[in-house]
Amino acid sequence: MRVLVVDDQYINRYLLEKILEGHGLEVVSAIDGIDAFEKVQAGGIDLIISDVLYPRMDGFQFCREIKSNPAYKHIPFVFYTAAYTEEKDQEFAFRLGADRYILKPTDPSEFINIIKGLIAEYPELSGFSTDPALMKEEQYLSEHNKRLFHQLEKKLIELEELNQALRRSEERYRNLFENVNDAIILHEILPSGEPGRILEVNTVACKRLGYSREEMLEKKISDIETPESAARYREIQPDAETARVTSFEGEQVAKDGTVIPVEINAHLYHENGMGFCLSVCRDITVRKKAMNELSRALSQINRNIYQMATIGDKIRNPLAIIVSTCEECRGERTEVVHSVVQNIDEFISELDQGWVESEKVRAFLQKQYGIGNQEMNHTKAI
Repeated sequence: MRVLVVDDQYINRYLLEKILEGHGLEVVSAIDGIDAFEKVQAGGIDLIISDVLYPRMDGFQFCREIKSNPAYKHIPFVFYTAAYTEEKDQEFAFRLGADRYILKPTDPSEFINIIKGLIAEYPELSGFSTDPALMKEEQYLSEHNKRLFHQLEKKLIELEELNQALRRSEERYRNLFENVNDAIILHEILPSGEPGRILEVNTVACKRLGYSREEMLEKKISDIETPESAARYREIQPDAETARVTSFEGEQVAKDGTVIPVEINAHLYHENGMGFCLSVCRDITVRKKAMNELSRALSQINRNIYQMATIGDKIRNPLAIIVSTCEECRGERTEVVHSVVQNIDEFISELDQGWVESEKVRAFLQKQYGIGNQEMNHTKAI
C-alpha cells in the first residue's frame, strides 16, 4: 500500500511518515497540492492523507482535482488538519468527496485505527460514489471561498488577540521599566568587550544625569562615566563575560559635571550574534556619605580608645608617687590623701571599663561595615 502524505510542514510530514512506515505502509510526501497532484499523475498512489492549509493549491482544491478526475477519484482521500476544525469545514470536505476528516492532534494509535478501517473498505471504494458533479462549479467556488474567508477571519481574530497580548506585555514592561527607582541603561557590548552605544534608557536615568532621552541615545557609555569607573569595568570585564551577571561600584557624570557614585548590577547577554548589557544603576550618594560619616566616627572612637588606654597610666603613676611620699612623711593629712587617691583610682577604673566597651563597639563596626582597620592602624602610629 503506497500512501501520499501532503503537508507543507516538515515535522508534520516526518511524524506521519514514521507512524505509517511503522505499520508497513510505503510513504511518498509532497509539500503542496501542485506537488501532490504531480506525484498522483506519476502513478502508484493508493491512499492520500492531506492537510488543508498549505501554499499554492490548498487541500480543498487538491481534493476536488482528485475526485473530479475519473482516473483518480477511486483513491481514498483523508484530511488531517489542525486549522479547519469546524463542522462546516468537515461537511464541505465530504461534499468534495473526502473519505475521512481527522483533526489534529490525534493519538497515533487512534489515527492508525482510522486508516486501517478505511483500508479495509478499500476494495469497495472503486464503486463508491464520490462524483463531485453532485456539487456544481458555482456552488463549489462559493463554498470553497466561504471556508477560506472564514478561516482567514479566524486567523485575523487570533492575530489581533496576539497583538493585544503583545501590547499589554509591552505596556507592563514599559511601566516596570519607567517606574523603578533606579536608572536602567541598555547598551551594546563591542567585539573588543568594551561598552558601546546606549540603546535605551528609562526616565530615572535621564533625570539623574540631566539629559533628554534623545541626548542619551546619542551617547556612548564612556560619555557618562569617569575614567576610574571605566578602568574598574575593564578589570572585571573578563569575569563578567563568564558569569553574565556582575555587580560593582562606579561613577557616572551628569550633564552639569556632577559625579554621582552608583552601584551597578550588569546583566550581559547575546542576541543575533551581538553583545548587550542591561545595567541597573542605583544612586549610592547617601550611602557613601553615611559610610564616610561612619568612618570618621570610627576614627574618633579609635582616638578615644588610645587616649583612654594611656590616660590611666599617666594619672596612676603620679598618684603612686604621691601616696609613697605621704607614707614617708606620716603627716596628719595622710589619710585624706589616701582617700582622694582611692577616689581618683576608682574614676580611672571606670574609664578603663569605658575603654573596654569602646573596643566592643569598634570591633562590631569593623565587622559589620568592613571599615576602620586603616584608621585603627593610623591611630596606633600616632
